[in-house]
Amino acid sequence: GGRSPLLSTFTVDTEEGVPTSVDFVRCDPHQMVASYTSSNSYIFDIETGKQVLMLDTKANSDSAGRNQINRIINHPTLPISITAHEDRHIRFFDNNTGKIIHSMVAHLDSVTSLAIDPNGLYLLSGSHDCSIRLWNLDSKTCVQEITSHRKKFDESIHDVAFHPQKPYIASAGADALAKVFV
Repeated sequence: GGRSPLLSTFTVDTEEGVPTSVDFVRCDPHQMVASYTSSNSYIFDIETGKQVLMLDTKANSDSAGRNQINRIINHPTLPISITAHEDRHIRFFDNNTGKIIHSMVAHLDSVTSLAIDPNGLYLLSGSHDCSIRLWNLDSKTCVQEITSHRKKFDESIHDVAFHPQKPYIASAGADALAKVFV
C-alpha cells in the first residue's frame, strides 16, 4: 500500500471541546492555528505537531459561556489571527504573544464567517443577523453593510469570501442561496 498522506495530528486537552475552524499562519509557513468550542485557539508547529502558543479568549473576554469560535483566519502579511464568535464579537490576536489586540461587537447575532481581501486591507464578516459587513482593518470600522440572506431555522449566512483578483464578494446562506456582489 501507499504511504498515508497524513502529516500531523493536533490535539489539546479534552476540556477545550472540539475544533471548529483551522487556518494556516500566512507569515510563518511552519505553523497552523485551530480554534475550539471552548473559545480558545492554539498555534501549532506543522512539522512537530506541538502546541506553540495559546490565543486566550477567556482571559480577554467579559462574556461567559456563549463565545465559541465559529471561524479563525490569519492575516496574509501580519502575525495576526482573527476570530468570529457566537457572542457577536470579532477578536484580533497577536500570533507572537497570544494576547488580544482588539475586540469589537461586530453583529447583532453570532458571527459565522470571516475573510480577508488579498491585499490585507479589508475584513469581511457574515452573521446569523442576515448581514455581511465590510471592515477597514486599519481603523476597525464598518465601511459597508449588505443584508443578504433570509433566516432559516435561526441561521442565515454560513460563509463569505473575497475574489482573488476582481472586486467581488460572495456569500453562502441557510436560505439555500450562494450570491456574488460587486
